[in-house]
Amino acid sequence: MRWTSLGHATWLLEAGELRILFDPVLFETHHGGVFGVVPPREIDVERLRPDFVIVSHRHTDHFDLPSLEALAKRDPDTVLVTFDPLIVRAARRLGFRTVHEIASGHHVELDGVELFTTPSTAPLEWGVMAATSDGIAWNQIDTVHPSVAAVRDTLADAARAFRRDEPLALAMVRWQPMLEIAAQTGGALGFPYTYYKQNLDQIAATSARALVPTAAGARHLPPYDAMDRLVYPVPEARVLRDLARRVPSARVFPGEIGATFVVEAGETSMERGTELVSTTHAAETRTFSPLTVPALVDPDPRGLGRERVRARIDAWVSDTLAPGLARVRAARGLVLCLDVALPGGGRDAFTLCDGSVVRGLDGDWDGLVEVAGSYLLDVIDGERNWGDVLLGGMVRGATRAYDVDATKGLEARPLGVIFLYHVLPYDEAFERWLALSLDRLG
Repeated sequence: MRWTSLGHATWLLEAGELRILFDPVLFETHHGGVFGVVPPREIDVERLRPDFVIVSHRHTDHFDLPSLEALAKRDPDTVLVTFDPLIVRAARRLGFRTVHEIASGHHVELDGVELFTTPSTAPLEWGVMAATSDGIAWNQIDTVHPSVAAVRDTLADAARAFRRDEPLALAMVRWQPMLEIAAQTGGALGFPYTYYKQNLDQIAATSARALVPTAAGARHLPPYDAMDRLVYPVPEARVLRDLARRVPSARVFPGEIGATFVVEAGETSMERGTELVSTTHAAETRTFSPLTVPALVDPDPRGLGRERVRARIDAWVSDTLAPGLARVRAARGLVLCLDVALPGGGRDAFTLCDGSVVRGLDGDWDGLVEVAGSYLLDVIDGERNWGDVLLGGMVRGATRAYDVDATKGLEARPLGVIFLYHVLPYDEAFERWLALSLDRLG
């Protein structure tokens, strides 16, 4: 069994005659140009020749439409496997003839390899274990476990499915305690001690003989790159040291792009050099420095222009946002402020309460959202999804919505931090963006 790292969460598993490609992100950018793989690399797509493509979940650093389109065009008989019915529909539109939707806890027997999908607390997401006569490996991808006990329960379930009880030969582990949206949603910006401790403890609970950090190999690209210093608390060199101390019984390997991790007789070795991918050995640029949140400016990537953005947002706030919020129970009686950064500089601000709209920001707000105007229009038009806008730092929110009375004291109100989601829901915006993207791909 051979696992080749192709960057971020993209892995090629070779087991006997089978080639299984995980979460293909094959080109320079993803997430609508917000991110690129670090270090930069080029993949020889023609050499991949996967029999199966596995897409673990719908986040677009795993569910990358241009990559899937390229694979479907090259070989529409490649079998795609996922957990998510939305990805199933998209894969069929892209041209994959055989698409399987399977849940977590599912055991699959293929020619020379068995797969077991492992659960995550995040919805519509899983990791994958693979077993051959040489051993068992676990590609956790973005799997979130609630506890050490949950990790051990998953290992026990896999042992029953595989009908063998042995230590993992290799675990590709989720390790980076990413603060992806902390700055954007009023969260803590300091080092996440508790979160990182949980990660290390859960990695130790795998009892794997070899460990490789995975699925945190992205960097923000300009004009979003200032976000890097807020998102990635742990450099890979540090986690390698920490894992060696926390799990001294395991061999700890770097997650080097182009490296192949070979599992034989229950042990793992690392080989460097593959014709599948070439990298630019650039210095690490993601330095954790959470002391300054960059000011929000609107780079206007579609060139909409200030006056067009201003006019359309004025109309949307009056015609859609204000009446929409008035129908939301969690927003009733609250003072909600929207601060819009315009292309070329300047701001428009609105205060909304129970259907009324007043120009300017009320300092006694209950909810505050700051957004780049052209990106808000992109979401309205289906040109982008909220995930790209949020992760790029182009929308931010904070709440102090609560009720106080003599009996219960203070109780928080269930207002979303990004209150725009109540009217322009996250999932609906994603599906609108996906439909438009698929139409354009043909």
